[in-house]
Amino acid sequence: MAKSNLFGILNINKPKGITSFDVVARLRKILNIKKIGHTGTLDPLAQGVLPICVGDATRIIEYLPSGKSYRATARLGFETNTYDLEGEITRQTKVNVTKEQVAQALSGFFGEIEQTPPIFSAIKIKGKKLYEYARKNEEIEVPKRKVTVSKIELVDFIEEQNPYIVFDVDCSSGTYIRSIIHDLGQKLGCGAMMTDLTRTKANGFDLQKAQNLDTITLETANFIDPLESIEMPVLEIDEQILKKIQMGQFFSAESNYSGMVGLCYENKLIATAEQNGQKIAPKKVFVH
Repeated sequence: MAKSNLFGILNINKPKGITSFDVVARLRKILNIKKIGHTGTLDPLAQGVLPICVGDATRIIEYLPSGKSYRATARLGFETNTYDLEGEITRQTKVNVTKEQVAQALSGFFGEIEQTPPIFSAIKIKGKKLYEYARKNEEIEVPKRKVTVSKIELVDFIEEQNPYIVFDVDCSSGTYIRSIIHDLGQKLGCGAMMTDLTRTKANGFDLQKAQNLDTITLETANFIDPLESIEMPVLEIDEQILKKIQMGQFFSAESNYSGMVGLCYENKLIATAEQNGQKIAPKKVFVH
């Protein structure tokens, strides 16, 4: 595969201690390509699945599954300004809660919930990222957002003077696990901060199949065709229709379906298109 024709998604296991942008920058050098981007930020403290779209695959991010899964660890009895152990401690209290009380409190976060993102986050308000306001001690109103938690389950309760808890979460894109932990601490009355976070699934990709960033090379990079991940019907096309698509022309098919479809040629995603009954018009055409 020529460098200029790199196309696909890399399922990367992001290590702790670096930003998602650091991962992109490192892969840009390894692959010698400018057109590359991730599908959703992971904090430096976090590790795990970070899908990276390469080449024209950056244009299909909107068509990937949006759900994400995490395993989180939190310590009770502490609150920090960042909602995790990297921040300044703002409150420390004694903890007097049971495993059953924690499990019950966690269950209250199931379903559609409203949460306030941490002030130390990259969300932009009035043209600036929230953490920029926080670092300058500037006050800014952080709007609440609605997110959906489809699973939240206590995995472990480690009894100490300040207990640790481990729990699993399946949630919609944009959910802040740090905020869930902070709000959980408020519910329990003792405070809580995140100490560890692993993203186990994202956009249809699984941690068990992720590649190690430290060992990846151009030769070993496993480029996954977006065909395997996009959330839309896929139509197999022939060479004649392929030529039409490459010229931006629409074509016809025997169908009453209306909506977005993927167009596949020789088991590779060639384009996305909008189908309105029998008429199919290409929207995004990918060059391999």
